[in-house]
Amino acid sequence: MRFVGLIAGFAIAAAALSGCGGDDEAEPAPTGTASSSAIASPTSEPAVEDRAEAEALLKAAALAVEDLPEGFSLDEEKFTTNEELSKDESPYPGAPTLADLNRFGRILGYEADYRRPASETLTGATLLLQIGTDVYRDAKGADEHLELVRAQPSDPEFINVAQEQFADGSGMEVRDADMSPMSFAKVGEDRMAFEIKFKTHDPDLDRDFDVFVQFVVVRRERGIGSITVTAIGAPHPVGELEDLARTFDERMKDALE
Repeated sequence: MRFVGLIAGFAIAAAALSGCGGDDEAEPAPTGTASSSAIASPTSEPAVEDRAEAEALLKAAALAVEDLPEGFSLDEEKFTTNEELSKDESPYPGAPTLADLNRFGRILGYEADYRRPASETLTGATLLLQIGTDVYRDAKGADEHLELVRAQPSDPEFINVAQEQFADGSGMEVRDADMSPMSFAKVGEDRMAFEIKFKTHDPDLDRDFDVFVQFVVVRRERGIGSITVTAIGAPHPVGELEDLARTFDERMKDALE
């Protein structure tokens, strides 16, 4: 579960606005491995699951391209260890440390980025949809991680960091930003949802754009699923996000049984 995904969304949206089409040179990350090397627990106890089993569970629990709105295709996917996630999350206040993630019993995470081409008008277009799944040793650890993530946006510095990351990564100016919780359907055993609206200016096009990022997290048993949506001109419809979250919840329930 990552907030750094928001930064990636900003960069891709900015590339679409500038007519660059994103970073087409990047190759998709490997989708898995046949290795059966064990993932060590944070203590000296035996491993909880081996790598291959964890990867299969995470992929089974995640939304797939056929679940998404029309026009999206897989751009990149990868698995994340606790060490990698703790480094990625570091810019944000209150981000989990490696010690936190080990204490939560996080075993492994999976991230998939789906893109679709920008419309000619560059308005009302959802350009990026990011899916994440994380699995833990038990539901208590998943719940503790969600509570930590829930507290992060309440820090006043959170929105400032997001603005700085967007400006640095995109070359666009951020003239204003507003963050607010989203009213969301009761999905899973716990959930959180919020939206950030950025008022931006593209100096190359000399145009102003509103960029919307919606972040939804659903916990089911010892799994957490996240959806991050980046859109231009108007936010992605909440009803469609709720439908995606319900499908996500069912995927996690089936995978974790």
